[in-house]
Amino acid sequence: MSFGDEPEIVRGPLTALDRARVLSQALADAARHARVSKRSRRFIASDGFQARRGARAFRLAAMISFVLIVAIPSAGAAIYYGLIASDQYVAEAKFTVSGGVPAASDGIASMTGIPAIAIVQDTQIVMNYIESRAALEKLEALIDIRGLYSTSDADWFSRFNPQKPIEKFVRYWQHMTDVSISMPGGIVTLKVRAFTPEDATKIASAVLEISEALINEMNERMNRDAVAAAAQELDLTSARLTKAQIALETMRNDTGVLDATKVAEALNKLINGTRSSLLQMQQEYVTQLKYVTETAPQMQALRSRIEATKTQIAELESKLTHTKLSSVREPTLAASMTKFAELDLEHQVAERLYAGAATSLELARLTAEGRMMYINTFVKPVLPQEAQYPRRRLMSFAILAGTLAFWGACCSLAVAIRNYKA
Repeated sequence: MSFGDEPEIVRGPLTALDRARVLSQALADAARHARVSKRSRRFIASDGFQARRGARAFRLAAMISFVLIVAIPSAGAAIYYGLIASDQYVAEAKFTVSGGVPAASDGIASMTGIPAIAIVQDTQIVMNYIESRAALEKLEALIDIRGLYSTSDADWFSRFNPQKPIEKFVRYWQHMTDVSISMPGGIVTLKVRAFTPEDATKIASAVLEISEALINEMNERMNRDAVAAAAQELDLTSARLTKAQIALETMRNDTGVLDATKVAEALNKLINGTRSSLLQMQQEYVTQLKYVTETAPQMQALRSRIEATKTQIAELESKLTHTKLSSVREPTLAASMTKFAELDLEHQVAERLYAGAATSLELARLTAEGRMMYINTFVKPVLPQEAQYPRRRLMSFAILAGTLAFWGACCSLAVAIRNYKA
């Protein structure tokens, strides 16, 4: 009979010999079952690894890895954050970037309440400038920020090594600052960390100062660009007006006439008066011929006066226009009037262009000044009273949890590989 077989049932009346044989077989089967059950309990009690090779080495490796991965880093973090890490204080400031003239709301702004793209863009410019190398160089020249962050009062892991290049200092500066914007108001929150409350406040105030300097520089550039074209046009029209004035003055000096129109009017009046006198003398001469002869002395004197008057009228007319008695080379008042009219027209045009350019320049200046930006700081940096960094308990717990998770993952992977190869 093999292990696990049922005892043979003897039917009918049993003899004493048969009953003894059946009892002996049952006792043997019971003893065999007891031995198998005891071996199984020992196998389960030993987690099933007793029969595998290297179980002791596996448990030893798990304990060593726990010490190396979990115990030592967690203890080191607890010692560092509990006893060594320097306090870091945070100075906070809040400001907005605004313009003199409110920006027109676009379609998105009218529906969502978000500021116009121009305001958001100016704010983003200031935020990116604060974390840039240019701002750090300004701060280094203003308050020696490299020295403040490399102080010996801070622990070795937190302070900055002053021998490192500016690029690494920029990354360190970005780690020590936090610049964020909250919508829809466009409020910028600036947080600066330092190892003493005084240094944190000093650095935050310096950041606001260089940000205002940036805004002023942008305003100056915008103002300069806006009025540059208008100023150039004003210079051109001013040069044209000056040239017209010089030409008109030269013409007056050459001709000896201040106003050709008035001179022509006066000369016409004089010619008309002289002609009236000539007409009267001629009438008198005709009347006297009825009573006296032509050879009479009074008639000869009257005739001489008539001839002199005619000569005078001809000379006056030659000054106005070219006549038979006038010289061709001698300039006439008509020619001078034409030249004066041209120069006077050029002068008037130059004056109007100059006035328009001056108005455009003033308007450009007013527009540029109206669009000027400025920083409105409504929360100024104040002296912090309590250190906010490092977060000692949180960092210690985070390192412990992280190392435990990593060690557990490594152990699970090792067990899976061992079971797969078994």
